[in-house]
Amino acid sequence: MDPQLRPLNVLMLGGAKRVSLAKHFIATAAKMGFEARLYSLELSKNVPIASVAEVVIGGKWNDPDLMNQLSEICAEKNIDIILPFVDGAVEIAASFCQINGNVWSPVSAPEVCRAMFDKKLADKVLRENDIPLPRVVDTVQPQFFPIIAKPRTGSASKGILVVNDIEQWHDRNLDVEKYIVQEYIANRREYTLDCYIDRKGNISAISPRLRIEVAGGEVVRSLTVDLPAGTEIARAAINVIGLRGAVTVQLIENVDTGELMLMEINPRLGGGVVCSLYADTNILEMIINDWQGREVKYKKSKAGIEMTRFMQEIVFDSDNNIISLS
Repeated sequence: MDPQLRPLNVLMLGGAKRVSLAKHFIATAAKMGFEARLYSLELSKNVPIASVAEVVIGGKWNDPDLMNQLSEICAEKNIDIILPFVDGAVEIAASFCQINGNVWSPVSAPEVCRAMFDKKLADKVLRENDIPLPRVVDTVQPQFFPIIAKPRTGSASKGILVVNDIEQWHDRNLDVEKYIVQEYIANRREYTLDCYIDRKGNISAISPRLRIEVAGGEVVRSLTVDLPAGTEIARAAINVIGLRGAVTVQLIENVDTGELMLMEINPRLGGGVVCSLYADTNILEMIINDWQGREVKYKKSKAGIEMTRFMQEIVFDSDNNIISLS
């Protein structure tokens, strides 16, 4: 360890594929005077994050013993910050840090996290506070088509269905209690706004970017943009709900009408946040400052920064050691 750098131990929850973001965290920490040591809680050793972090094997997010596992890991590794990267880990991080004051996580209160991952409940709260949202089907039989049915607790676009007419609706025979059903906007643009709210409730970042290309629910090509109306929607939603920490706000624009609406809120770092880092909105720096209790200054993002992703392999031998071609 560099004697001029202070240690900073970080536990990633479900960070299996977040290699690039992990490298950016290490570099950001070094510029701020810290040597970041990263760990990642996973179900398997053979995941890409093993190339930059020590993988720690643990249970699934619904494992009743997970809190005890986290206690042991945090004590053994002297963990300072927990960073959740998948939906199921966010409330876990929030609940653990609520009862373990020596470990901190840039997330909202557990009850807020729980509400945001129930799309029906989140829709109800936002709609009651006049946040613009797509029309929702609130009758047994839809009164308009096309519509889109999303699992109310789903993520990464899994289980989403588009229904074009009443015949398809009857054929699907969906349990409407398990879905939120909304107007489907075919001619649309989708935006992600990478946000940060410090522990005092001050909004430090709202960085809008256009989702140009998406695969498997993950953005693979994104462009930062000026989006004043979208920024105001995100700001209003953040304040209504009382969000804290790293948050991604998803917006949809009806291209035919120009109307912007909130699609969903994920109270965690988004996979495409690297694009915002290059647009002068270093949310990782904000996280470290917030952890230290320092002022987190507002950073306006720069428009016109485009990010595109590519695949890269991490190869393991029979002893789980990383190998590569020379």
